[in-house]
Amino acid sequence: MGFLEAVRFLTSIPLPARDVSWEEVGRGTAYFPLVGMLLGAILVLADTLLGKIWSRLLVSAVLVVLWVILTGGLHLDGLADTVDGLRGGRGREERLAIMKDSRLGAFGGVAVFCLLALKLAFVNELSLAWCGRGLLLAPALGRWAMVYGIWAFPSARPGGTGSIFKEHSGLRELVLATVLALVVALSLFYLWGLAILGGLWLAVALLGWTLTRTLGGLTGDTYGALCEVSEVLVLAMVALIGTL
Repeated sequence: MGFLEAVRFLTSIPLPARDVSWEEVGRGTAYFPLVGMLLGAILVLADTLLGKIWSRLLVSAVLVVLWVILTGGLHLDGLADTVDGLRGGRGREERLAIMKDSRLGAFGGVAVFCLLALKLAFVNELSLAWCGRGLLLAPALGRWAMVYGIWAFPSARPGGTGSIFKEHSGLRELVLATVLALVVALSLFYLWGLAILGGLWLAVALLGWTLTRTLGGLTGDTYGALCEVSEVLVLAMVALIGTL
């Protein structure tokens, strides 16, 4: 049932309600890349259908909006809260308090706008030959980045969502998620897929280390930020490879 719990947690896809423990949700992190593949498959289907009737730019815009709808804006909210905290707070505790506040600040709003603009630009930049594979890979590796962040860095806030994931998922979930991510990357892009995953790992490790130095660890919000930033980085790398 781990996969279904991951789908329930990460997406707005309607599934029958079920009482689950945080331990089950934590074990579901192993399937995060698979959930990303599911989201990517829906995006590819939409791209295929809409590409027959609309211009490339319009289709790209609809895909980005659909991307947000499918995730319920969960990770964008984490990005906004993270940026609000980093820019608005003067110390660790103040930053964490701002991140916990559900209200959207100016810095967070600008960050969300910039990220969506970049995502739109890179989706539109993908050639027809690479677009489908890019739309599959970006959500998968974005969710792998969260699993790596959960395992590699300490929790910044005891009792928060981040600490619960930290407590209930570990090396086993990371290994399974990494195997899934590696299979997807190699299947779609062959050796280029390995390069993309390696480059993403380096970027996520650096970002996670920076956040940990600033906040004392990661939170549920920063996991969402890692996912969003990773998706854009993957799209950027795929777009770059497509020009070579």
